[in-house]
Amino acid sequence: MQKFSYNRQRMTNRVDSRRRFGRVLAVFVVLALLWVIFAPGAGVVSLVRKKMEQHQFEAQMARIEQQNVRLQSDIEDLQKDPVFLEHHAREDGEMLKKNERVFDFSKKK
Repeated sequence: MQKFSYNRQRMTNRVDSRRRFGRVLAVFVVLALLWVIFAPGAGVVSLVRKKMEQHQFEAQMARIEQQNVRLQSDIEDLQKDPVFLEHHAREDGEMLKKNERVFDFSKKK
């Protein structure tokens, strides 16, 4: 009888140790998955944020490139077109031709 009890206890210990090992393994797998998702600087959440920032920077770069094209066109027009140059000198630079005067009739604040 004692031999049967010993074998049964041994089998119970094996099952308990396997269950414990399975639980520990499950905890480590869950922790590893959480680390992969939320790791600072390298997790999935961080990668999604960086991808969004990349799209924002690409959009900003496209706007700046368009602005550069317009400014380059303005530079060429200022160098080659005297009418365009005069318009900008009068509007932006507040310049006058010889013998011109400016009369300001706006109300003073």
